[in-house]
Amino acid sequence: MAGVTRIYRYLLALLALSGIAVSYVAIIPGAHVSRLTMTANFFSYFTIQSNLLLALALLWAETAPFSAVGRWANKPSTRSALLIYVGVAGIVYVLVLRDAWHPRGWQLHGDQILHYCVPVLYALDWIFLSERGKLSWRDALWWLAFPAAYSAYTLVHGYVSRFYPYPFLNVGDIGLEAVLLNMALLASAFLVLGGVLAFLDRVGARQWALRRG
Repeated sequence: MAGVTRIYRYLLALLALSGIAVSYVAIIPGAHVSRLTMTANFFSYFTIQSNLLLALALLWAETAPFSAVGRWANKPSTRSALLIYVGVAGIVYVLVLRDAWHPRGWQLHGDQILHYCVPVLYALDWIFLSERGKLSWRDALWWLAFPAAYSAYTLVHGYVSRFYPYPFLNVGDIGLEAVLLNMALLASAFLVLGGVLAFLDRVGARQWALRRG
């Protein structure tokens, strides 16, 4: 079982990296800015950052599980946080961005990998392959650190470059007050999903204990 789990996670990490690579290569022909600016803008998307973080964590956990980073990547709280990040990226895409964004060709394939395949496959990993009874309600608060850092980065980067990765974060179009409100709503969504995962973790731990008892 351990061997199957390792292979599954290696393949999932490679899938996420392939989705990032395909998406990056697909935007090159239509880029109207320098390669450096294009790359900086590309890696300013939450989808790209969360999928990259997931892929690196999976690879590090499997290749160097006893290192400090490997132990951190293997923690149930870390795995749960990564699920929330890629999950929110997929949910926002489906509910908010899909009707306004119509990619084609390889760009469409990259979007499908990052917004659909990776979140669903990693959710299966969390459900069937992760430990239970290791999460606390306080974890949901800690999981807000990455989205908070991303929000701060987006505001600073956008102020300097005038590039905002998402329309609901575009200060130039909708104003700072509306952007801050949207960020607060997203933070609430992260918090609610974190609470749901913590609840499911506790329920799963109890069910496992009852079966063993």
